[in-house]
Amino acid sequence: MALIGTGAVVLFTSGRVVTAVLALSKSRRRMQEYRDFTDAFAVELLVGARPVTAAEQALTREHGISEGLRRQIHRIRLGAAVDSCTDQTHPAGDNRDPELIRLLCLWATAERHGLALGRIMGRFVQDLDTRLSYLGHVSSALAGARMTEVILLLLPAGALGIGQSMGLEPLTFLVGTTLGALVLLLGTGLACAGVLWVESLTVTVLGGVGGRAGPGGKAGVSGNFRIPGVSAEPGLGAIAAARVLDVFAAAIQTGLPVVTAWRAAVRGAAQDTLDDGGMAHAVADLLRVAALLDLGAGAEAWKHLATDPNFGPVARRAGSQVRNGGRMSEAVTAQADRLRTQADDSARAGAERVLVAVAAPLTLCFLPAFVVVGLVPLVIGFASV
Repeated sequence: MALIGTGAVVLFTSGRVVTAVLALSKSRRRMQEYRDFTDAFAVELLVGARPVTAAEQALTREHGISEGLRRQIHRIRLGAAVDSCTDQTHPAGDNRDPELIRLLCLWATAERHGLALGRIMGRFVQDLDTRLSYLGHVSSALAGARMTEVILLLLPAGALGIGQSMGLEPLTFLVGTTLGALVLLLGTGLACAGVLWVESLTVTVLGGVGGRAGPGGKAGVSGNFRIPGVSAEPGLGAIAAARVLDVFAAAIQTGLPVVTAWRAAVRGAAQDTLDDGGMAHAVADLLRVAALLDLGAGAEAWKHLATDPNFGPVARRAGSQVRNGGRMSEAVTAQADRLRTQADDSARAGAERVLVAVAAPLTLCFLPAFVVVGLVPLVIGFASV
């Protein structure tokens, strides 16, 4: 019975780790495909191609892109509005494609307000590059943590092998006696708990990977946007805010009034978050600026965002612009660039903290497991001799 319990614990732990590895690999692959497509799409737009033609040309270059995107582009070619396509990408549950939703929302916003789609797609490429860099840091940090796990898990096996070669028969003790079975079950439980603890600590330190958590919460506030499906990644709140600022800058450059530009940016760049309660509240908080501007609040409309870590510099500049008519688009674009740089720096810092975080399960799980499974049978074997 103890052997069955040990096998079940090992299989469960192995399944969790393998699932995490496959999920991260799939995320990176999908992100890279969208990055390559968006880059080709932006290039075609910048040389003067119509959006649907540019998208079709980009599809011919990138053969690995998702069927969902191909289907939506074909629908647009047949006359469907880009707005209606966003509705098709919001299925219930976790099967939705957040990258497709974001791309189509930006496309629809550009068409609705006459923005430069090529420029917006070029900035979206930078968004994807930053997130790919984040996933690269995640992969490296997890690889280092898992290599440490493997080395520590091999220690008990090495000790048992040495004892077996010396004729102490620790394996006979572990599988042939009731006390040995209990020792084996305890040691295996400690080792598997250590593996799961390392996974949880790594994800928490990094800020969340995929739907795992630290990852439970998607909720965010206006100063800390979180991306659905990649909840709570460090700095990705900043990336979502940078996407809003990209559209805001493009709208201002087009000549739209500040209130119209801000409303278009928030609704267009954050539309993919509106199905989440916390995010809907954050978007409503940002849209309050537009409502106050409509009421003639002027610089006062931006005051509640003035201390926001992501939007604060833009809010302060916008309040000044209301008074003195200064240009804003360059400052908005610069803030978006700073947010992406901060996101990358945050990801690097999180990856470096992983090895420190592993110290806790190392001390409380892996070393006790080595003592219980590796040393206790040897001590009993020596005593019997």
